[in-house]
Amino acid sequence: MANDFLSQSSAMEQIGDNPFLPEDIIRTILKSLPVKSLIRFRCVCKEWKNLLKTPSFITEHLHHPMNENPLLLLQWGHKLDPLHFHILNHKMQLLEVQPPLPLMDSSLRTEIVGCSNGLLCVNYYDLETSLPFLLLVWNPATREIRHVPNPIKHKIQYFALGFGFSPVDNDYKILVSLERADIDSLSNPLEVYSLRTGSWKEIKVEDFGGLGISDFAATVDGAMFWFGHKVTNIAENDFFAYDEMVVSFDMVMEVFTLIPLPCDDDDLRKSFLSVYENKLAMLCDTENENYESYRTDLWVMEEGAFPSGERWSWSKKYSISTPSSIYPRGIWLEKIVCIALPTYDEPEPEINHRTMDVLYMLNPSTHEWVHFNCRQVGYQFSIIFNYAESLMPIANIHPCS
Repeated sequence: MANDFLSQSSAMEQIGDNPFLPEDIIRTILKSLPVKSLIRFRCVCKEWKNLLKTPSFITEHLHHPMNENPLLLLQWGHKLDPLHFHILNHKMQLLEVQPPLPLMDSSLRTEIVGCSNGLLCVNYYDLETSLPFLLLVWNPATREIRHVPNPIKHKIQYFALGFGFSPVDNDYKILVSLERADIDSLSNPLEVYSLRTGSWKEIKVEDFGGLGISDFAATVDGAMFWFGHKVTNIAENDFFAYDEMVVSFDMVMEVFTLIPLPCDDDDLRKSFLSVYENKLAMLCDTENENYESYRTDLWVMEEGAFPSGERWSWSKKYSISTPSSIYPRGIWLEKIVCIALPTYDEPEPEINHRTMDVLYMLNPSTHEWVHFNCRQVGYQFSIIFNYAESLMPIANIHPCS
């Protein structure tokens, strides 16, 4: 028995000194696995636990070909509703994601400000106690959560404008305006929070003459983008006329730039900013001349030096006829994500038993449609994000080495 035990111990030592697989092969295998498995594997040995926490491995795992195709994150409900969201995976299965405390409290009203590298920025507050707005950063895959401290000039309400990743300084940043205003947003006090430094700072903005921006941003390559609008005329009936544009915010230089829209169409129903082939994209939903049909145009923005002297240039990639009841909302896996609003041919159901919109995927190159019955009781479809599960830590964002 003793000899057998010594033999086994010697064999274990030999295996420990000379593993069956080289470290580089082990690393290659691990970075192709899902986050849920890697979290369990932290308990295998000290070496694996340390490896899975290194910034280089986390980055390699995030950008591994097995993990590069994002999931589709769907937020149900208006921002005044409790947070409900699901993930549509590559098998086209709709999976519910359970938020952690304190977001599970039904009295909290929430909105997802932005999503980047597996991290979500969530803005929440308590309607019952009228507590101030609060922000947190959350990694749903690792269940880590980090409360963001109050801005320097904290008030009862502030308007979270954007969240994104800056690859130049390897930092995640939140931009907020301390007073909500759909008109003249950029004249309000603005502050930027750095997840790496854990601090806020005020930024100065040039006078854009009453420019307002929408409250949901698309983030591409270290810049946040919003639709902007400036009031040009107020008629006697209080009707506002707007000049519309795209507003960008460079997260490193911390400056705003105004970019013309690709088209000026009075028949435009709705537009959404998204990302297509790692570039800023704009989806325009427009009525055709007879007002009986509609089309969806996909524009992609190029940045560089152009003969016109402009820094930005838009190119139309696709123009597709769409039914009047279907609205584009974003891009996922190079497909246009659309929703079909409920029809009211039948008697309207009780307000607590509304029917969820149907989700559609449109392939812009083949014009093929795929639809999903994503019907839920009581909540209406709101916002979509491209979401990639990651091991990205929240407590310690490391500076570039």
